[in-house]
Amino acid sequence: MISGILASPGIAIGKALLLQEDEIVLNTSTISDDQVEAEVARFFDARNKSAQQLEVVKQKALETFGEEKEAIFEGHIMLLEDEELEEEILALIKKDKLSADNAIHTVIEEQATALESLDDEYLKERATDIRDIGTRFVKNALGINIVSLGDIDEEVILVAYDLTPSETAQINLDYVLGFACDIGGRTSHTSIMARSLELPAIVGTNDITKKVNNGDMLVLDAMNNKIIVNPTQAEIDEAKAVREAFLAEKEELAKLKDLPAETLDGHRVEVCGNIGTVKDCDGINRNGGEGVGLYRTEFLFMDRTALPTEEEQYQAYKEVAEAMHGHAVIIRTMDIGGDKDLPYLDLPQEMNRSLAGVQYVSAWIVVKSFVTSYVASYVHLHTVSYASCSR
Repeated sequence: MISGILASPGIAIGKALLLQEDEIVLNTSTISDDQVEAEVARFFDARNKSAQQLEVVKQKALETFGEEKEAIFEGHIMLLEDEELEEEILALIKKDKLSADNAIHTVIEEQATALESLDDEYLKERATDIRDIGTRFVKNALGINIVSLGDIDEEVILVAYDLTPSETAQINLDYVLGFACDIGGRTSHTSIMARSLELPAIVGTNDITKKVNNGDMLVLDAMNNKIIVNPTQAEIDEAKAVREAFLAEKEELAKLKDLPAETLDGHRVEVCGNIGTVKDCDGINRNGGEGVGLYRTEFLFMDRTALPTEEEQYQAYKEVAEAMHGHAVIIRTMDIGGDKDLPYLDLPQEMNRSLAGVQYVSAWIVVKSFVTSYVASYVHLHTVSYASCSR
């Protein structure tokens, strides 16, 4: 039996599809002066192709997950086209005479390693995103075909060392029953996306790829954190019973969603949901929620290379207010600092370590744009009932 970190609840029973990629072999030889121009061209060709591919992934993410997950890949594209990244890679090609693929790999790996060295768990897991971009970039530089998980046409449970956000976004839900990975954490983008898809997933197993063969029957029990390889019929029957009970409980709870929330002594309470994006409002409305208890606006600011504009913020708040159809929406000022550092925002170090919400800093442009865009959406719609600053 194998265990790991519960990423997304549920139970899946099916055959394993072991995702194993051939090792990428970099061109590590030093290039000559007369090869520099060709390598520079190869860099730009690979970047353009990667950006085009990510545009397709971004659109798929928008259709499947909504705007919050689409923003992940918008961030990928922005990083891919970042001027500093370009300068660093081109310097390695022109001055150090590295091949395009080797230069790309070197710079990307430096950035990923730097993130992994941080104490913050959220930022550590962003190293996966960086490597996701880098792997695509290098493969395109080497002319290696990139396989899409959207091409899977039989029911399987995916088993992989890791699933990147761009791979997860392309999963065909008609056939992929769940997945398990050697590495990963609950707060990784891949795990968050699995929960959005209601796809059973266990990550951080350490070595499941070494214990499972292609075609092995699996019970992926993401309720009790266990994966059984080639289970007995009794174990399969038990897993089916647990799955049926889980689904039945969800169905029974769904019947209660439209009833008023009252305590046994008749006290009426308001049941609301917390959100990070307008897409999350669907779940609140679908499950009988009566408003947004907390809009975590920091998600508008994360996974970007620059602050969102006032107009972007205004549109985000406006869309949430409209989606809640007059129910209360409590908006919190962005909770940044500590485990939610924004690389592009130059916070004083002592504040960056302990800040829980931006407080007493109304002169900062970030807060000015927040307040202005919030008030604009309030005036426009009159549907945002409350505004709350953290603490």
